[in-house]
Amino acid sequence: MKTYIGKIHLKWCKNCNIPLLGRVCEVCNSKAEEVKLTPPGDPRLGFQYDIDFVNKIIEEEFGAKNVLNGKIILLNKLPGNEEAYEVITDGEVKYIIYFDEEQEKWKIKLKLNGARDLMEKGAYKRIVKIKNDVVEVLKNKKGSILRPGIVEFTDDIKKGDDVIIVDENNNVVGTGLAVVSSEEIKKTEKGKVVKVRAFIKDEDKYKPKKTYNSLEKAFKLMIKANEGVINNYERNAIGFIKNTYERIKKPVMVAFSGGKDSLTTLILTLKALGKDIDVVFVDTGLEFEETLKNVEDVEKHYGIKIIKLKGADFWEKVKEYGIPARDYRWCSEICKLEPLKRFIDENYEEVLSFVGVRKYESFNRATKKRIHRNTYIKKQINALPIFHWTSLHVWIYLLREKAPYNKLYEKGFDRIGCFICPAMEMGEIDKIKREFPHLWEKWERVLRVYAEKHNLGEEWIKKGLWRWNHKKRE
Repeated sequence: MKTYIGKIHLKWCKNCNIPLLGRVCEVCNSKAEEVKLTPPGDPRLGFQYDIDFVNKIIEEEFGAKNVLNGKIILLNKLPGNEEAYEVITDGEVKYIIYFDEEQEKWKIKLKLNGARDLMEKGAYKRIVKIKNDVVEVLKNKKGSILRPGIVEFTDDIKKGDDVIIVDENNNVVGTGLAVVSSEEIKKTEKGKVVKVRAFIKDEDKYKPKKTYNSLEKAFKLMIKANEGVINNYERNAIGFIKNTYERIKKPVMVAFSGGKDSLTTLILTLKALGKDIDVVFVDTGLEFEETLKNVEDVEKHYGIKIIKLKGADFWEKVKEYGIPARDYRWCSEICKLEPLKRFIDENYEEVLSFVGVRKYESFNRATKKRIHRNTYIKKQINALPIFHWTSLHVWIYLLREKAPYNKLYEKGFDRIGCFICPAMEMGEIDKIKREFPHLWEKWERVLRVYAEKHNLGEEWIKKGLWRWNHKKRE
């Protein structure tokens, strides 16, 4: 079932080869073209880390090198419990990367033009060559490729692999899923070999797209191409902040988390109301060093003082409350909400809090009213200036403003928060293990003590079962 939270704003200038949020490219005046992606459709901007990461997966699986260099990529997180992203470049979804929990590694699914790009860049793995007459049979419809229709194949194919399908002239004609391995293909003369995922149509034409010498140059052009749209969104958000303040007339607070959305909200509020506001950051005890550094950077950049609150010691409380789970988020209340509630109770009769919540983040957030009273902290009236912004609006705005955003985003992070959380998927945990092994080791020690005490076994840790079913566990 497709979940539409709001309008999908993403479009593309095929001439400049950059993403657009409006109807026309403000650089070349070309009409924006639609991008088909999976709802809710809130893709984030890819940085060089992301490009290198996807390039590495592609090279490992197909042998092609530097396929995405010189291009802007967006990553659209797919709904569901599996960590998976559509990789958008050249104005279309060309790949899907996903974390295979059984193999504990990142893998890739190919779209037709993605496979064509791979062959352009010298792919030499997982290729199946078929007879030209089979190509004519399969055009414009789905089906399977049988053993008699195969001319040759690479010897590295395993059952379940994505493969590139080429004709006798080495032109890419499709992508598919291997039903059997290379070894099994060698041993048989009949039967299904590849289940076709995508195949060329009669009108298909492939043309390599424009690239840039640097990502920085591409980003600058993207900012210029979307300037009018971003100006309108900024103007509307500042108007919302001013009007809300004039109507409610309460002391103003901005909740700052160290993430991109709260930074955008802070910038807009400073522009609307000046510096006579409180900016509050809650240190849960599970913050990344990069986040704590970002708090200092933001203070210095904008000449403000951020009020830093500290929650209860998580590492002590976990001994008392046990391991947090998706149905047992005690840490959020005790380490984050309680210190904020205490601060508000001690300092305000009521407070107007501007918060960086966007409806595209989740269905639950999409159902919120733009101005509402916090159900947990009754004195806090929350107002959401960027409620209708997508992630791409936020990123183009921050880049245009030359804002000091959290450098974790340049390490492939989709969200900024506690370094470990039961809401994380296994792909996110894999990133923590790779990029911050010392943090994972600290958390793993806690899990092992708990697992030993409750006789839960190695799988409970390794497969991330600690994130689920607290009541059943206890």
